Amino acid sequence: MPRNKDTKSQIERAALGLFVSQGITETRTRQIAEAVKISEGTIYRHFESKDALARDLFKKQHIALAGALATAANAHDHIDDQVRAIVTAYCGEADQDWLLFQYHQLSQYALLRYFEDDLPNPVEVVVTVVTEAMQRGEVPKGDPELYASMALGVVLQAVTFKSFGRLIGPLSAFTDSFSEAVIAVLKSTPSHA
Repeated sequence: MPRNKDTKSQIERAALGLFVSQGITETRTRQIAEAVKISEGTIYRHFESKDALARDLFKKQHIALAGALATAANAHDHIDDQVRAIVTAYCGEADQDWLLFQYHQLSQYALLRYFEDDLPNPVEVVVTVVTEAMQRGEVPKGDPELYASMALGVVLQAVTFKSFGRLIGPLSAFTDSFSEAVIAVLKSTPSHA
């Protein structure tokens, strides 16, 4: 059984690299098999299809990221501390496995539609934290979705820059800057909030 699990992991890693470098649609199962040095049929022993493989990789990372952010936020009871914890967890997830993290970020728009609304969601974690901070009076009253989108934009744009080689080094090197920027965004009052 360990060999079987090792083959599955190798398929996943090869697929991740190809999905990130050339896209899910453009990647062929033949290319994944060649990268792992297995027959194309071996892929189908582990995954129903290339699309099922892509969705499985995405779903696992999406759930793990949501869990990491929720755990970080729940360890604190003030928005400033929650922001720092969430940003640290987010950057830690990115630095732990950049290829998987990058894949998740790049493919979310194509893959999120395949999942039920009750799938643990990193964005929903942030919206909940913002909503609760508003209820405690730590963030100005307004639309929690708007505040969450602005806060997430601080870090997500940095991820985009890193993906395209414009930001160098581990994301965790920037956690203090990200955290302070997110806190400033959350404590501002948007003109139409």
